[in-house]
Amino acid sequence: MILACVCGRRYRIPGDAESKRRTCPQCGEVLQPEGEALAPAMNVNVMIEQMRVLRDELVARDRQLRRVQAESTVLKAELDQLRARVDGPRADAPPVLPSVTGTPLQMPSDRVSLS
Repeated sequence: MILACVCGRRYRIPGDAESKRRTCPQCGEVLQPEGEALAPAMNVNVMIEQMRVLRDELVARDRQLRRVQAESTVLKAELDQLRARVDGPRADAPPVLPSVTGTPLQMPSDRVSLS
C-alpha cells in the first residue's frame, strides 16, 4: 500500500497495515492512502500569473522606497545644516578646546597655593 502526504511525499508500507496512525516524517501530517483526497492540485497558469502580479507589486514598492530614501537623505542633510547654524559658535560662549590625548588638561605644577 502507498501512503501520501499533503507535502508531496509518498511512502510504501507492507500490506494493509494501519495507515491512520502513521505520520509523515517530513512535516508531521497524517499520511493517507494514495487514492483518498489530498490537497487539490494548483493550476500552473494561475500560479504563474500570481507570481507576475507579486513581482510587479514588489517592483512598484521598491521604486517607492528608493524615492523616499532619496528624499529622506536630502531632508537629513538639510536638517544637519540647520542644526549647524543654530548650534554654531556663539560670541558669548567660551571656546571649547578639544582634548588631544583624551585625558583632561592638567594645571601647571608651579602653581601657588591660595590657602
